[in-house]
Amino acid sequence: MHVGIVAVKAPRDALVDAFAAAWPHHEARARVTLAGLEALSDWMRATQRQAAAAGEPVDVFGFWQDGEWAVLFDPSYAQASDRRALATLSERCGLVLSFVVETAGGCAFFDAFDGGRLLRRIQSIDGELQAEGARLPQEAGLPDDRYFEDETRRLQRAFGLTAMEAVAGDVPVVGAAYVDRTDYGGPGRRLAFAPPVPPAPARSRWKRPWWRPW
Repeated sequence: MHVGIVAVKAPRDALVDAFAAAWPHHEARARVTLAGLEALSDWMRATQRQAAAAGEPVDVFGFWQDGEWAVLFDPSYAQASDRRALATLSERCGLVLSFVVETAGGCAFFDAFDGGRLLRRIQSIDGELQAEGARLPQEAGLPDDRYFEDETRRLQRAFGLTAMEAVAGDVPVVGAAYVDRTDYGGPGRRLAFAPPVPPAPARSRWKRPWWRPW
């Protein structure tokens, strides 16, 4: 399992529009409305292949509505791990939640921002846990010495979010493609966490989950 999501309490299209403010160096290239998550997966792969063939790889994202939450699916984890941008997003949208899970690297991360301020941060790498900020009410019942897949799902449910594997396959989705013009060598642009790159999966006759972008 490897996934990165960002969630805000807003309409889906408001989150799509707010993306430009949080990540101003991303140049919008395509935006489509898709009928479900499988369609999103197919569109992501096709868009990346076409862009790579043209010599201009793009970042692709999915946006959908989950009750009162608008959700951004970030298969690269870069946006879900960009704390400066998450803080900026929270100035516009209020409470912002970020979840990253990478089982190949043994990592799980949670960030909560509101009004540009960090409320809570949990980092677990190979079982070593670090946390900042006071525990949130939604963490009631969670262990204070462990945070990984199960704890991520429980925390998402406590906030009223649907776990990734339980998202309805036919949920309407906006797919968006951007060219990243960020100068990552410039001052202050280093991500607080650079997620490990998972190994390429072996070919299988089984259909892979939709959130795997390869």
